[in-house]
Amino acid sequence: MRRILITDDSQFQRKTLSAIIQKAGYEVETASNGREALAQIEANPPHCLILDMLMPEIDGIQVLETLQAKQIRLPVIVLTADIQEWMKIRCLELGASAFLNKPVTQDILRMELNQILSPSHTQDTPCR
Repeated sequence: MRRILITDDSQFQRKTLSAIIQKAGYEVETASNGREALAQIEANPPHCLILDMLMPEIDGIQVLETLQAKQIRLPVIVLTADIQEWMKIRCLELGASAFLNKPVTQDILRMELNQILSPSHTQDTPCR
């Protein structure tokens, strides 16, 4: 089963997204900040990362920069309330697969996950 790592400092968001993603048939792991997410990715890379931008300790941009610097390749869906165009551009430059604004609908999130994780876009195992 494909594992999705949800990284958001809001417990409510993690819980809400977890329910949507589990209902779509994926296994879910969570992290409350970028530091936790990077540790989990290093230990056992997920098939996809859902990443908030505004978090304590290490924010979403720093997570993307770290992944790029360490050449860790995995699909990343940025899910944020920050709708500034420069933020979207920066995330995509750093390798994000998709940029979605909060609040996101269940249908849009499932569609993005299914598209990003389809056999034609990725393998069954996470990339390094």
